[in-house]
Amino acid sequence: MNTTNNKSWFKQFWPWFLIILPMTAVVGATSLLFTALDNKPDMVVDDYYSEGKAINEDRTLLNNAKKRNIGADIKHQDKQLIVKLTGIDSKTPISLSLHHSTLAAKDVSQLLTADAAGNFRFESENELSGKWMLRIDPFDKSWRLQKTIILPTENFSL
Repeated sequence: MNTTNNKSWFKQFWPWFLIILPMTAVVGATSLLFTALDNKPDMVVDDYYSEGKAINEDRTLLNNAKKRNIGADIKHQDKQLIVKLTGIDSKTPISLSLHHSTLAAKDVSQLLTADAAGNFRFESENELSGKWMLRIDPFDKSWRLQKTIILPTENFSL
C-alpha cells in the first residue's frame, strides 16, 4: 500500500504555518516602525547650556517675588483660571504660562490684564487637565511666581 501524500506543497498545512510565523513578525515590526516614526517624543530642552544659565536667572526672579511678598491665589473653573495677585498693583499686566510636563504642543502662554475686581482671567480652548508648570511673570520681567500643579483642582496658592 502506497502511503505517500500526493498533495502539492501549497495545499498542505505545515509550509503555510512555517511561512506565516516570520511574516507575522515582519508585519508587526513594520507597523511598530511606522508608529514610532509618527509619534516622535518632544525634546523638552533644546539647548542645555542656555537652559542651565537661565536657572540662575529664574532663581533671582523667584527670590524677587519672595522679597516683595508677591503671591497668587488661583481658582480653576472648567476651562478658566482666575488669578488674584497679592503684594502688587493689579493694573500691571502679567504673562501666565502653562507648560505641560511631557507634551510641548500643549504649552500655552497669554498676556493678561486685570478686570475691575483685580482678577486676571486665563481662558483655554481645551480642558485643562494633567500635570503643568504654571508660571506668572509681570510685563517688565522683574519677578516670577512658579509652581507645578495638577489640574483639575479647585483652588491653590503660589
